[in-house]
Amino acid sequence: MSASVASKYSNLPDIDLTQPDVYETPDVEDQMDLDDSPDQPLSDDIETASLPAHQAAERFRLASGDSSSTSALARYQKSLFRSLQLESLSGPLEVSSATTAAAGAGAGASANAATLSETKEQRLRRLVYETQELKEQMAVEQADEKNKNKREGSVRLMELAGSLNAELEKLARSESSEGSLVAPELWRRLDAPAASEDGMQVDSRKPRTQTDAPSALEQRIAVLEKILGSTSSGAPSAGRSSLVDAVARMRQQLDVLADPNRIEGIQRRIKQVLVDMERLEIANAQSARAMNASAEDKAAARLDPATVKRIDQVYEKLTSVDSLIELAPATAKRLQSLATLHVEASEAVARIGRIEKEQGGIKEELAVMKEVAESLRAAVGENAGTLKENMKHIDSRIAALNDRLQVLPSKK
Repeated sequence: MSASVASKYSNLPDIDLTQPDVYETPDVEDQMDLDDSPDQPLSDDIETASLPAHQAAERFRLASGDSSSTSALARYQKSLFRSLQLESLSGPLEVSSATTAAAGAGAGASANAATLSETKEQRLRRLVYETQELKEQMAVEQADEKNKNKREGSVRLMELAGSLNAELEKLARSESSEGSLVAPELWRRLDAPAASEDGMQVDSRKPRTQTDAPSALEQRIAVLEKILGSTSSGAPSAGRSSLVDAVARMRQQLDVLADPNRIEGIQRRIKQVLVDMERLEIANAQSARAMNASAEDKAAARLDPATVKRIDQVYEKLTSVDSLIELAPATAKRLQSLATLHVEASEAVARIGRIEKEQGGIKEELAVMKEVAESLRAAVGENAGTLKENMKHIDSRIAALNDRLQVLPSKK
């Protein structure tokens, strides 16, 4: 290894500086020549200028025919209906060997032998789609006000198409069954609720019977009893009583598990089991080392009878602890919640202690203020007595002065 590299790695541990530089890499990275020049087009006819996003969106929108959101929605509905119709037609078709009957008012024709005939459901969907398309065409023609006669005729045709659509919906719902190809979900997605003669909307969904809820409830109760291990197969009252008994037993078990004394006992037993398991792991490690060692080492490191006896005791304890393994997670959660409660209680006790200290200080201040008030009251009383005596003395002197003033004019 070179001197510069050896000085660089000299402070790192477990580095052999005497071995050759097998995995040594240079410190300076190789400079790569990057060609930043733009690619030249293969032909001069190719236009490399960029096109603004709004112009590109407008151009592609006009190219695809999405002139408005309503037309796009109408095309999407038509394509969805066609795809659903093709999916229904892709199934097994009926082969008729005789001449088919008249298909409808405007679609009556005779068919030769061995021709494919559409089913009633497919024919109903086709007629509904044709009536919807006819209504759309009549609406477009109705918007054109150039020819009044044509507009009046289109209104009449639109009314006839609406009545035909209503009749087809009634016929489709009357002939629909569980095995029909026309599913209720398809009618809800493609058709709006049909309008009745008085203007109210008629819901095409099948009304829900009142027996569905009890049957579903009985099924759920049966599933619960199966989970709980109930074997009663009699009247419904017996099933309900067994379910109530199972709930009561579970509640008793939960009350037993929530007992703080029992939780503390389980915690102590778990700690003891953990200590025993650690000792067992140490003993297993010693036995493994003894098995891998030579015959002399095995003889030297052979366990004494006391250790073997203790291992047997640990195994016996483990068999008694197996039933408590399932309770360990709930016990740990309970202990964590109790730990938080203990912390909050200690904080509350500390706060109460501080409040008591503050109350003691306030009491001392009140006592001092009381003493000051009493001394002030005594001083005020003394000052009041002194003022009274002074006032009496002043009154006597004023009276003497008045007497002297009265005597002075008489002497003159």
